[in-house]
Amino acid sequence: MTQISIPSTLGLARERTHIHARAADRGVTRHYRIGPVPVSLYSELPGLAHDFHRFYEPYQVFAPAVDSFRIEVRPQRSWRSLRRYIHIRTNGREQCVLRSEKSVLPFVEWTMNALVARFLPGYLQIHAATMSLDGQGVILAGAPGQGKSTLAAGLLARGWSYLSDEFALIHPDTRLLEPYPKALCIKSGSFAPLLKLGLPLDLDRVMHKGSKGPVSLLDPLAVRPDAVSSTCPVRMIVFPQYCPDAEPAVEGISRAQAVFELVRASFNFTKFRGPGLEVLVETVRHARCVRVRSGDLNRTGELIEQALRGETI
Repeated sequence: MTQISIPSTLGLARERTHIHARAADRGVTRHYRIGPVPVSLYSELPGLAHDFHRFYEPYQVFAPAVDSFRIEVRPQRSWRSLRRYIHIRTNGREQCVLRSEKSVLPFVEWTMNALVARFLPGYLQIHAATMSLDGQGVILAGAPGQGKSTLAAGLLARGWSYLSDEFALIHPDTRLLEPYPKALCIKSGSFAPLLKLGLPLDLDRVMHKGSKGPVSLLDPLAVRPDAVSSTCPVRMIVFPQYCPDAEPAVEGISRAQAVFELVRASFNFTKFRGPGLEVLVETVRHARCVRVRSGDLNRTGELIEQALRGETI
C-alpha cells in the first residue's frame, strides 16, 4: 500500500508563519551596520528583505546612518513586453536590472560591495578574503577565480575567524584589518568540498549570480556563534592559486613583490597614492608573504598555518 505523508499541524503552522513573515517584509526599510558599512535596504519584492535579514540580523540598527548606503529593490513591468524586471537602485541611481528573483539577493550583496569600493574612503581596500587565527590577520589577495572565498570557508571550518570574503579593509593609521563580515558567496564548484567539511550550505536555496552561475551564501555565524573576528594586525599575506588536482604548496615571496601585487589588487590605491604606498609598505614589513597553490582544503589549511607559525618559509 502506498503511504502518503501528511504534514503535521505544527509544520503547517510554521510554514504559514514563514510565508506571512516574508509577505510582511514587503515595502519595509531596515537598517544595518555590517562592520564599518552602513546599509539601508528597502524592497518591494516579497521575501527579499526577509532573506537578507536571515544573514544580517545581528547587524541590524534601528536608525539609518547619515552616510548610509540606501539600496532599493523594485519590480516593474516593461511597457513594451509586459515582462517583469527587477530594478536595484542605490541612493536613487539605478545599479542593475534583473529578470530572475533567484539573482536578486546575490546582486544586492554585489551592490553593497560596489558601494564599499566607491564610497568607503577611510580604508585602503584590497580585493581579498581576510581571516584571522589567534588574533593574527591573514590577507588572501588576488584576482577573481582564484578560490579566495572557498579557501576562506575552508579555514573557517578549521576554526579560523572570519573578517570578509571580498575586502581587506586596512585602517591607514593603525594598519589594522577591519571586519566586514558579509555572507560568503560560494560557487557551485565548491559546494561538495565544503559540505564534506561539514559547513552549513543551504542547497535548497541555491541562487544565480550572472557569469558566476549558481551560488550559495554561507553565514559565518551559522558555523560558529563566535566566528567573526575583531580588528587585528596583518601577520601574513597569501596570494592563492586554485589548482584542484595539484598537491598544495607554499612558496615565499619578497615583500617588494607582495607590495606590487597588493597595489594591483587594490580598489582605491589611486585615491591614497603616496600615503597608500606607505601603508602597504608598513603592513607588509610585519607580515610573512607567500604564494599558495591550493587544492585539498584541509592540506592547504595545514600549510598556511605552518607558514603563519614560520615553520615552512
